[in-house]
Amino acid sequence: MHDDVLQQESHNRKSETRLMQSSDKEMLTFEGFTGEGHDVMNMLKPGEIDVTHFGLPRSYPSEQHALEVAEMIARDRDATKSFESTMVIPDLFDIKEPSMQDPPGVYIAVHRTTGMIRRLHSFRKPSGAEQQERLRMHLLRFKALRCEGVARILEIFEDCRSISLVMEHCSGGTMYDRILQRQYFAEQESAMLVRHVLQSLGYLHRNGLSHGHASPESFRFHSNEPHASLKLVDFGLELKVRLCEATRVGPETGEEDDEREAHPRTACFSLLEACRVVFCAPEVLRQLQAETTWQAQIMPLAGKPLFGEYGDPLDGNLLTEVIDNHLEQKIEDFGMRDSLELADVWSVGAITFLLLCGYPPFFAPCRNAIMSRVEKVDFSFDPPFWSKISEDAKDFVQRCLQGVPERRLTAAQALKHPWINRLADTSPSGSMLSSFSLNLRRFYRTSLIEVFAANSLAAKLSYRQSFDLRVRCRDADSGRSGFLTATDLRQVLHGLGHDEIAEAIGMCFSRALRHPGESYIDYSALLESVQLRHEYLLEEELWAQFREFDVASGSAAGKLPLPLLTSFLEAPEIQSLLKREGSEDGAVFSMRESGSPLRGSSPQEADFIETVSVMLGQIRRFTSRASSAATQGSVEA
Repeated sequence: MHDDVLQQESHNRKSETRLMQSSDKEMLTFEGFTGEGHDVMNMLKPGEIDVTHFGLPRSYPSEQHALEVAEMIARDRDATKSFESTMVIPDLFDIKEPSMQDPPGVYIAVHRTTGMIRRLHSFRKPSGAEQQERLRMHLLRFKALRCEGVARILEIFEDCRSISLVMEHCSGGTMYDRILQRQYFAEQESAMLVRHVLQSLGYLHRNGLSHGHASPESFRFHSNEPHASLKLVDFGLELKVRLCEATRVGPETGEEDDEREAHPRTACFSLLEACRVVFCAPEVLRQLQAETTWQAQIMPLAGKPLFGEYGDPLDGNLLTEVIDNHLEQKIEDFGMRDSLELADVWSVGAITFLLLCGYPPFFAPCRNAIMSRVEKVDFSFDPPFWSKISEDAKDFVQRCLQGVPERRLTAAQALKHPWINRLADTSPSGSMLSSFSLNLRRFYRTSLIEVFAANSLAAKLSYRQSFDLRVRCRDADSGRSGFLTATDLRQVLHGLGHDEIAEAIGMCFSRALRHPGESYIDYSALLESVQLRHEYLLEEELWAQFREFDVASGSAAGKLPLPLLTSFLEAPEIQSLLKREGSEDGAVFSMRESGSPLRGSSPQEADFIETVSVMLGQIRRFTSRASSAATQGSVEA
């Protein structure tokens, strides 16, 4: 056994050494670093490999010490509570403006005392005390993880509506960033990246945890250093909360079927983006598709289903199966057994496919078409782009992308696959085809524009303006294809007078990746993403105002006495917000007249979450009526 280990270690070191032997002509530049034959990827010299720790780079003592100090400061500040209140976050950290390329709730936070830079990630809690307690236990298990390939959670904060994680900050960029700065990229290097991804996810699995929807954006390099570690920086928490809500609320629960169920306040923003859905396993998409199917049935006038307006990508028989799965199966989101492990392996297979040819396996211009291809496991190794890829690599992808989860490799088995274990030593030598870089640039550009446009529109447009944009996009889509080019979208925005947003998208388009060709945008999916992101931002604004009244009442628990609720609704800031969103001249919302009881409230007090739910529902209805009337008037004219 000892000889086998030594032999395998020797082989791994030889493979790693061979990967470091780049072309003599190669010159690499990254953040001011220039050198001949150096690798800005996570390529390691033999002496830096420790096979007893899964081949990951050894930790730098100073960095580890800084993380330990950060945790010690948090423990000393208040050792009596598991999670502190989010109200203290502004006192402890300087929160920077969010990036237009990050999902809602992700910020850079600088510790006011130590100056340490951290990643702050806030997300909505699920409904129900039991589910919230399970989520807390789930987060504590993540916080206890110690792995070089997983970003550490340093502190956890909580209020009545959300949880905020202060995490280790990884500033070295994504896999896309590193690869596209290179002149040379080989199949062996793809194998090494995939091995690091598997090691991170495999560590989660060994600890009874999982991600559920990993994608290239889920990983970041720790720093700009050439040998920086690749780390998992998000844990799929929004997806798990959304799945938890999907299994809690449905036609079998007997709960009131109203607009609040058709417009959940918890959302997995990554599943609203075509360039992220393409990495999601079919069994996960089925859960969410079943949820939106019954929502569409109970609320035909409240809005479109989550996955678009151009019909269901599933046929009738398959749809029946999907609904049956929703009624009979429950994903254990926060339990000891986590059934999303095999979904992670599917994601690894899709990421591997991307890293071998430059485009993902199921990509299409529209999200519905992507979901249909995922459900059918419709992918192929197109000869022009796969002619230099080894058979071992293709076999690895096929074993990961199995439609039946039980037929997939586990993460542990995937690490033993010859293509991973021997770092693609049977692959052709030399760099990838030139088409690899071209394909990857185009896909990455589309993903950047998709997120940038959604964040920009959500921040700039009101509800009424979003409805107007939807109408104009439909008009521009004369062929009813379901998508527009990025140029078409900019022209529509110019036509509506949103020149600033159109120019910002154009700047993102030209600055991100200079390369000929168009990016195609599923405008229906984009506008659904815009609406949910906008509602997220609205809730943040309302919470800031509500909290002032909440603290004044002495409660600080997300509830207001009914007399104070009236004062809250009549506050100038709230009236201004309502007018901005296009409500009836900022009219005060009456909870009793709305016909929507505040289910989380008592006769003497109002709950914030239910108050906001009613307010958003009334804004939606008014905006929908006003937009429909305007559209009808335009048609008659």
